[in-house]
Amino acid sequence: MSPEERLTAFGEQVGFDVRVEPDVVRAIMVPCLLKDGVAGTCTIEKSCDPDSGKPNDRIGGDVHAVQITTDAEIDGLVYHADGTPVGNQVGGDARTWSSISIRRGSQGSPEEDGSAFDVVHRYAKHIVGAVSAAGYSEPTALAMSDPFHIPNTFETRAAIAPVQDRIRGQRIAIIGLGGTGAYLLDVISKTPVSEIHLLDSDCVDWHTLKRAPGAPTAEEIEQVRSGTLLKVHYYHSKYGAFRAGIHPHPVRVDSPSMFSEFVSDHAIDYTFVCIDQLTDGDSARQDAVYRAVTEAGVPFIDSGVSITLEGCTVRGAVTTSAYDAGSDAWKDAIPNARLVGGAPGYRNVQLPEVNAAAAAFAVMEWRRRTGQYVSETPSFYQKYRLERGYTFYASVG
Repeated sequence: MSPEERLTAFGEQVGFDVRVEPDVVRAIMVPCLLKDGVAGTCTIEKSCDPDSGKPNDRIGGDVHAVQITTDAEIDGLVYHADGTPVGNQVGGDARTWSSISIRRGSQGSPEEDGSAFDVVHRYAKHIVGAVSAAGYSEPTALAMSDPFHIPNTFETRAAIAPVQDRIRGQRIAIIGLGGTGAYLLDVISKTPVSEIHLLDSDCVDWHTLKRAPGAPTAEEIEQVRSGTLLKVHYYHSKYGAFRAGIHPHPVRVDSPSMFSEFVSDHAIDYTFVCIDQLTDGDSARQDAVYRAVTEAGVPFIDSGVSITLEGCTVRGAVTTSAYDAGSDAWKDAIPNARLVGGAPGYRNVQLPEVNAAAAAFAVMEWRRRTGQYVSETPSFYQKYRLERGYTFYASVG
C-alpha cells in the first residue's frame, strides 16, 4: 500500500477527507481536541516537491512540521487529552492556525519522512489519538457532523453552535428552484443540515438568472443559450463546491405515489415548497404537491408570492405557512392553493428582493419550529403585505 493509500484509508476509517495538489497534501475535517478538552475538527497540511513528493519547509516552517488550521477560532492549537498542546509550536496567529513540530525518531537520531503523505498521516494519528484518549468513542462523528468544505469558524465566532445543534444533521427537500427556491437554497446551504435534496425538472432560462443569488460563469451562459442546463445541476455546481450533501434530482413532483417513492429512497425531515401557481384542469398544480408531501408524512413549509402590477407600481404579498407531518390543513389555509373567485393569484412579475424575502421568512419559520428561536405558540400562516410593510399572523385552530 502506498503512502497516499494509507492516508486515504485512515481518513475513510476516521471520517476526514484527503485533498491532493501537486505540491500540497491536506487532511480536512480531522477530529481533534481544542482548548479545555472541547472536541472539534482541523485541517492538516504539508507542502512537498511536486516531482518527488518529498516534504519541504514551505508549509510548516520545517521539513518535518505541518500547519494546523482549526475550524473554531480559539488559539489555533490542538491538544492532548491531558490538556497539553500537541507538538512544539513553531508559529501561528494564536487564533485559527499554528505550525507544529513532532520529530520522528529520537532527538539524537531523527528520522526523515518519505513523503508529504507520510508526514500528514503521522500527525493525523497523533491528533486523532488524543480524541480517542479523551473518551470520544466515535471520532468519526465529529468530522461527519460538519458538511462544509471550508473551516467552520462561523459557529464559534457567532456563539450559536448549541442553536445549530437543533437542526444539525437534518435532511431537507426543496421542491421548486425558481427565485424563492434558489434563495432558500442559498440560506439553507449555510446551515449544518446533512442533506439538501433539490427537486425541479426545469432548465435554466434567462429570467432565472435575473432573480437568483449569484451569477453564472461564461460557460454556464453558453449552456443556458443552448437550453441544456437544468436548474438542479446549475445550483448543485454553485453550492456543491462549498459543502457536501447537496443532491440534484431533475424530477417533477406531481403525485403522492411519486413523492412517496422518493421519500422511501431518501429520508426527508422537512420539505420547503416553492412553486408557481399553475392550473392543470380544475385544480392548481400546487394541490398535487401538497397532497404528495402530506401523504408522505413529511412536515412542510409553503412559501407563496402573489404580485401584480397596477399601472407602474407593484402590489402584492409574501405568504408563509407551515404544516405538521400528515396535516391537510393547507386545503383551507393556503390562499393561493386554488384559483377561486376574486382572490389574487400569482402573476409573472419578477422581483428578486421579494423572492429573497419569501425565502428568508420560510427559513425563519423553520428555525422557529425547530426550537432555534424564542417563540410563542406557532402560527401556521403569515402574510407580509408590500404596500403596508407588516406581517399578519394567523393562530392555529
